[in-house]
This record gives sequence, C-alpha cells and structure tokens, in this order.
Amino acid sequence: MRYLFILWPVAWLTACSGPEAPDAAVCRDVVTRLCQTSACPGVAEQLPPGLDCEATLLARTGCGAEEFTFSSPTRERVLDCREPLIRVGTTTERPPSCEDTFQFVVDCPDVMTFFRGEEP
Repeated sequence: MRYLFILWPVAWLTACSGPEAPDAAVCRDVVTRLCQTSACPGVAEQLPPGLDCEATLLARTGCGAEEFTFSSPTRERVLDCREPLIRVGTTTERPPSCEDTFQFVVDCPDVMTFFRGEEP
C-alpha cells in the first residue's frame, strides 16, 4: 500500500509524456481546425480557403509533407496560438467554436499570414 502512494504521483506525472508531435502533424492539426470553422464570421475573410480548404491550406503552407518544419512562425508561436482552437477538445472530432477561432485570427496575425501562404 505504501508503494501505491509513492508510485501514483510518478505514474500520474509521466502519463502524458512522450515524444512531441512532428511539426507537420501540428500544422495539419491547425489546418483541420481552421477548415472546420472556415465559414465562421471573421474567419473566411481572413483565410480565403478556396473550394477544398484543407488541400488549399496544406499547399500554401507546405505542411502536407512529412519533412515540414516550422521556421517563421516558430513551432512555439503556433502552439501558443493553437490553444484557443483546442479549448473544446484535443481531438478534431469536436471542432473549435467560432469565437475561439476568431480569437486565433485576432491574436495571431503573424500565424494567419503563414496560413494564407504569405510572407511574414
């Protein structure tokens, strides 16, 4: 029983550890979440997605390639900006709210520039 009290905190602290997702996976996750809400007011105007939103954004960013890595914006900046997009859940089965996506658009103009395929 004593070991349970000692090992439980260790198990709990390491439960979410593991290798971090590759940059390409992080980028594709943001693309999916942006496309799920691309019809929201204030989002479509800032992110003209074309007819096939995901294909368009993957082509603009280059993150469809497994060897993709962030440079500008940095990985850390994208992860910080992504927080409102994952507020309702970490899986893409639950899309972000329009309000959360609009917060992403407003708070992260540099990252939005990247997803529009423009130079920062």
